[in-house]
Amino acid sequence: MTTENREKSSGTFRDRTLRAEFRKAALSGTVGAFGLAYVETARAVMRKYPDLQPNERDLTYSKYRPDLAALGAKDGFMLSGLAIDDNDPLSRRDEGLEFLDVTSQATIERMASNSQGGRQTDQYRITNSSPSVVDTHLLIIVRGLSSGIQLENASGTTHSGDPYIRVFLPNGSLQSGQNIVQTLIFRRQGGNNAPPVSYLLDLLSGQGNP
Repeated sequence: MTTENREKSSGTFRDRTLRAEFRKAALSGTVGAFGLAYVETARAVMRKYPDLQPNERDLTYSKYRPDLAALGAKDGFMLSGLAIDDNDPLSRRDEGLEFLDVTSQATIERMASNSQGGRQTDQYRITNSSPSVVDTHLLIIVRGLSSGIQLENASGTTHSGDPYIRVFLPNGSLQSGQNIVQTLIFRRQGGNNAPPVSYLLDLLSGQGNP
């Protein structure tokens, strides 16, 4: 292994290159000690040197940088809270950094509802009724469930405690006028004597855990 390759594998090459690039930017007056200019310079460096992209070790704070983890650093995410390459809204949604509320862009129609014993099954047609495309994942958030009622086919739970279903859209998007059909299955207490399950639906576009 050459000296350069050993440095690359150990991180020395990356650190030295980053310092050189930032020093050059600082001398040219395009970057300060902190701020957006610094972040933009970092992105330019990463594009110029693909090998300098953050790797698993860089972003696994709980294992390699417990001091940063103790301060709130989340594994898999940049300390800045920005997307790794670009920070446009789509990139941020792709990397699970933010979500777009698309509830107002859709028509949500309940097509059927069936109750049997302790289970209620509701089927919905969700249509993109706006001129804009709904892209990445579609997250169906079920809000306002009473205590003791569970969404059996939930993909997970939001940070606020609401269950949600993650829908992987065909070809990664829902074009204007297109629709999907999704079933929600609830488990409730009380069997046949239980009242119908009531709730509200919100729709988000994005990846990760909302």
